[in-house]
Amino acid sequence: MIAKDLRNSFYPYPKTKRIKNKKLIDDKEHNCEYCGKRNCWTNKHHVKSKGASGNDTEENLIELCGNCHVKVHTGEISKKKLIKIIKNRRK
Repeated sequence: MIAKDLRNSFYPYPKTKRIKNKKLIDDKEHNCEYCGKRNCWTNKHHVKSKGASGNDTEENLIELCGNCHVKVHTGEISKKKLIKIIKNRRK
C-alpha cells in the first residue's frame, strides 16, 4: 500500500474570534444560580465552551457553586436547564 501525502489536503476553517471579558468572569456574587446556595464558592461556567468559541458574555455564562458545576460536567444538569435560567434572568 502506498501512503498518500496529506499535508495539503486539509484546509481547516478559521475559528471566529472569541469575545473575552475578564471583568465579567471575575465579577462574582457568590450565589449559585442553579440551586440558590448563597455566599459560597462559585465558578462562572460557559454554556457554550471556550473551546467551541464560547464567548464571555452574560448570555453564555452562569454562576454555579462547586457541586452544581461538577453536576453540569457529569451531565446531571443539562445545558437546556442552564439556558432556561439565563433567559429567565433577563426578565
